[in-house]
Amino acid sequence: MPQLNKTTARKVIKIAAISAAVPAAAFAGFTTISHAVFHRSNMATASEQYHWLKGTRKRMQEPLTWDNYILSSADANEQRYSVPKALDFHFKMLGFRVPIEETEVAGAQVFCLNRHDINDRAVIYLHGGSFLSQPTSSHWHFIDTVARKTRAEFFVPLYPLAPVHHFEEAFSLVEQLYDKVVQKYGANNVTLMGDEAGGGLAAGFAEYLAAEGKPQPANLILISPWVDLSLGNPLVNELQPKDPILSAYGMRKVGKLWANGLDLNDYRLSPVNGEVRSLRNVLVFAGTREILYPDARLFCDRARAAGVHAEFVAGRGLNNNFPLDPLPEATKAIEKISDAISLD
Repeated sequence: MPQLNKTTARKVIKIAAISAAVPAAAFAGFTTISHAVFHRSNMATASEQYHWLKGTRKRMQEPLTWDNYILSSADANEQRYSVPKALDFHFKMLGFRVPIEETEVAGAQVFCLNRHDINDRAVIYLHGGSFLSQPTSSHWHFIDTVARKTRAEFFVPLYPLAPVHHFEEAFSLVEQLYDKVVQKYGANNVTLMGDEAGGGLAAGFAEYLAAEGKPQPANLILISPWVDLSLGNPLVNELQPKDPILSAYGMRKVGKLWANGLDLNDYRLSPVNGEVRSLRNVLVFAGTREILYPDARLFCDRARAAGVHAEFVAGRGLNNNFPLDPLPEATKAIEKISDAISLD
């Protein structure tokens, strides 16, 4: 093969340099937008774009599509649940890194993770899914990760879901589980945690405990909690165009089903309206680009104003349930959650 002359060689080098520069420039531009405009990691920006392309919110916004999903959920949720295979390569290869067992409470499936002789505390985790869906791989990955960083036994109840069931049935199951866990560990060693719909359920249940004169858990940790079933806060509509995941229209529809005729302002459904002064060590996370952000912040502010030790962590430029996603920002959130659970 003849050697390239100097002119040809320079052209080849120039083409190679341009070819390398184009993706580098694109990446630099992407990084600038992520950091300077949205104040978040590249992974967070990519995650949001994924949800826009996938049409996650669109399903909740289209009446017929959403009605069909609700009807399909009615059938799916009556089937016995199996822990799904995780979707990401790392978790699929390793599987659960803490032991997981299945038991029952009041006829409902309850999964116990990280059970060891050295356990000295417990976490009851109430999963999200707009009261329609069972836990996803993201839930299990998150729970497994946090469990590894603590000495806590995790209890994940599969509470009854809409549209067949409603909040009173869920409260009944959670109360029976809570009583069992408190009997084993003591309320001072129990954390109540939940995300999205499960976060609202956890907050409402904590207020219910106070109303019933029962001991509060040591910690209440809420991730993107749905604490006002009506989503009547005017700021919700302002944030709706930015949220790629949740639709106020779709969630309001499910909220009415979940309430089963009860006034949506009832504190058990919308704990932002409830009595918060008896709560202990409240830790709330929410992304600034999700419709649940305003009420989550209001709930934490109300708790703080009532003299409760409460902290709000705003995920700047982030979306719903960001601590459950594979993001750099999630790593920091997980460390904070693990520390709160482990603190004596």
